Amino acid sequence: MNFIPLISIPLIFVIVALLKPYVQIRLPMNVCAICIAVVLTWALLLLLMLGGTSIDPLLIGVLMGMSVTGIMYKVEAFYKSSRLKHFWFARLLIILGGYYFVVLLLQQKWSLALLLGIGVLTLLVIVSFLLQGVTHEDAVRNAPFDPEKKSLLKKLDNCC
Repeated sequence: MNFIPLISIPLIFVIVALLKPYVQIRLPMNVCAICIAVVLTWALLLLLMLGGTSIDPLLIGVLMGMSVTGIMYKVEAFYKSSRLKHFWFARLLIILGGYYFVVLLLQQKWSLALLLGIGVLTLLVIVSFLLQGVTHEDAVRNAPFDPEKKSLLKKLDNCC
């Protein structure tokens, strides 16, 4: 069953890429064909595993990790287009929360995964919309002349 992603990802990618011009006009955001292919593949593998098929959870975990990273980049684009602040903290929330969410899903701890997902989304909303008073750039610009502090603040913003 390790071969399923080698078939499903390219197949779904081509189908979504061909349908994208017709579907995109109806959606409020840009559709990423490879992201959809990866999500549908790990969802299929997860369903097969839960149905009793012998699937290596490592395959599902790697694909889910790719999705978490993709979500982080979509949120980054939203932060930049909306000129929101504190993306460094949102990035940490998404990566750490996504990591533990994937682990809990693969361990089939549904309640904890749901609770964690709701908690991370709540914190992300708080950071994204309620804590927008001072920007990171403002903090760097207005920091007392302490080279170490300014350096650390700049590194937080430019880590990736």
